[in-house]
Amino acid sequence: MAITGESGAGKSTLLAILGGLQAPTSGNVVMAGFRLPALSADGLADFRKRTIGFIFQAYHLLPYLTARENVMVPLSPERMAPREKADRADELLASVGLSGKENRLPSELSGGECQRVAIARALVHDPPVLLADEPTGNLDTATGAQILDLFSEWHGRGKTVLMVTHNRTNLSRATRAVHLRDGLVAEDVDLSVTRRAI
Repeated sequence: MAITGESGAGKSTLLAILGGLQAPTSGNVVMAGFRLPALSADGLADFRKRTIGFIFQAYHLLPYLTARENVMVPLSPERMAPREKADRADELLASVGLSGKENRLPSELSGGECQRVAIARALVHDPPVLLADEPTGNLDTATGAQILDLFSEWHGRGKTVLMVTHNRTNLSRATRAVHLRDGLVAEDVDLSVTRRAI
């Protein structure tokens, strides 16, 4: 699903609320069966760990960790052997076109490469919901298409992908589009029905 709107419309805020990073000012939020405002801080952390993969505009990579180690961060609490964690991280780095760069620090990577590390990190723990804030904003056209293919594959496996975007190509790949205006849903379009009608 694509979330669109002008700057300041509330797109990033909506993702933060859906991911349990920010509380709504009013109303209730039910995500993956959890009533988020009712959860404690520990409950929200557990919800995020088990349910959500985040792709932030600002990457949020740890500067002292390699690409592989950054991707492995969400796996730290899981009971996986170190080699298994590294293999999983390497597999995802390869899927975003970063084979051979596993041991590079963020300072040794371009902005687009850091974005791809952040995407691999969001997917590493196989979350049922992926929240992506402008995930292809720092990528060239070919790499952006590769990432959209990865998201389509993810969606095909029964996962939910919510993507904030201004990019028309990204929008054309979505099955649904929600347009926000001043913090409210101004439009909600099922694009799969629209495409079938054409």
